[in-house]
Amino acid sequence: MKTRPYLLIVLSILVSKTTIFAQVTVPPISGWDLDEKSGSYTLKPAKAASVEGKEFFYEIMPIAKNDGQPIEQWFSTAIDKDITTSGFVIPATGKKNITTNQTIISLSTELTDKKGKAWYVTYVAYEVGEGDTRMARVMCSPDVKYYANNMRPVAEHFGNLNRLDATASASGKFAKNNSTRAKQETKTPVNSAQSEVIPEKGLKTQEINGILIHLEYNTNADGKMVRIYKPYLVLNDGSIYSEPVISPYSLDVAASKAKEPKKWGTWKLKNGSFMVEWTSTNETEKWFKNWFWATPSQKDEKLDGSFMTVNGTENGNVKSSEKAYTSKFIFFNKDGQFTLTGGDGATVPASEYKKYNEAGTYTLNDYSMELHFNNGTVIRRMFYFYLQGSTHFGIGNAVYAPKQATAEGITGN
Repeated sequence: MKTRPYLLIVLSILVSKTTIFAQVTVPPISGWDLDEKSGSYTLKPAKAASVEGKEFFYEIMPIAKNDGQPIEQWFSTAIDKDITTSGFVIPATGKKNITTNQTIISLSTELTDKKGKAWYVTYVAYEVGEGDTRMARVMCSPDVKYYANNMRPVAEHFGNLNRLDATASASGKFAKNNSTRAKQETKTPVNSAQSEVIPEKGLKTQEINGILIHLEYNTNADGKMVRIYKPYLVLNDGSIYSEPVISPYSLDVAASKAKEPKKWGTWKLKNGSFMVEWTSTNETEKWFKNWFWATPSQKDEKLDGSFMTVNGTENGNVKSSEKAYTSKFIFFNKDGQFTLTGGDGATVPASEYKKYNEAGTYTLNDYSMELHFNNGTVIRRMFYFYLQGSTHFGIGNAVYAPKQATAEGITGN
């Protein structure tokens, strides 16, 4: 296959983008249309962002088994199969100029479809754990500038997806690694008399599509317009759960639907619009914009700093007992400790992390935070990052930002 100069564009973009922050649900690209069919996702610039007479398609294919082949061999075979299946005219045979930037492998070429139309085509792929691979195909009208402009968000998006798939694989998202997660989900609490009952019927990671954030606006007591980041738990069976609090791995879905039916509905995603029909009321919502996918934590990831709820109210879902102290603040350190009473100084005294009812240790794994209070109480809450980086996150249905920025009204939003 003949490699063209625009391959250099692919290489330079991939090298600069694949280490950027990243979700295993395929998230949209801002300003692009997104459609899903049979596990494949197709994204393209929306009409307002497109150029007349030019076309650009980015198709992400489902996770596939590599049958024990080296990634280069699997990639080459998969490309040949896709070219044949898609009806492209295969170029003169020759060595494929496959390149890699250590994590993502790619190939760019020019192909002609059955109607004789020419395309710039780029294939990219990466390994997901052991034995699984993800591939995507980019097709663009033969215009180097148009191709380069659209490849930048594509490269960042695919790099982010690589990180998310890696996180999911490490935490047991794919079926072959579920035994570790299953043991975690049925773990006996440190003090069962004080701790929450952790049901055995909690969700498995492969049942979760993702955490969706809907950005809404409200007026506070001072008459100011404020942002509200409202979380939703989106499941692969087509159901959606509003404002979840407990960890999804501790959520008994059947019991929740019976106890709080108004919080459950069904969802569909088409052309970048997210549609929800609430089961108990038959009301339908359609979100054209102001929604995005949150990002899960990595296993044993650590937080560091002082944080405050964005709306300035106490988070009553983070406490060691029904009548225990609640706070709008929470403080973490990289040693895996937390406290709800960190004081007003720039640093948190070590003594704060030893408080019996207000402090303890924490662990993160995927969409879950487990808090072990020093009094023996253990609680598990849903956890996610709702903005880029690790300083804006949600615990249950409350979202946090760095304490100083929140107090000053600057939340990084």
